[in-house]
Amino acid sequence: MTNATTLEELHALANTVRRVYNLLRHTTDQLHAETGITAPKRTLMMDLKRHGPQTVPALAAARCISRQIIQTQVNELKQAGYVQATPNPEHKRSKLIALTAAGQRQIAAMIAVENAFIEELGWLPDRASLHACREVLESICARLDAHGDVART
Repeated sequence: MTNATTLEELHALANTVRRVYNLLRHTTDQLHAETGITAPKRTLMMDLKRHGPQTVPALAAARCISRQIIQTQVNELKQAGYVQATPNPEHKRSKLIALTAAGQRQIAAMIAVENAFIEELGWLPDRASLHACREVLESICARLDAHGDVART
């Protein structure tokens, strides 16, 4: 891929993705302000819902952030009663973090608030556009995942 226009367009897409991420994070924080669940905590809860119980190191690795940051979020969610640590049959010390029944109910409540907000916006892209967008973004993720760390010395 050496076409300068394509590279410029890819950079423009990356900038748009960053802007969308920031807007979604801000909107999520506003929509759920009274719950104390921030956008990163919501994402963590949704990942536990989608993928089941996981260790703190696995949750951190999936986000390319430190284990300490995830541990802080887990501790806060645990204190609120939304997650719990359960025994890990594969490791004695590294517990599995799982949603509680209260966490499942909280996710349902958050999704209801978000759906109401989306309906209030009065706009949804068509299915084909969403599919094409997701396909491109998943392709980018796959390439970056396959490449591994980009650390340069």
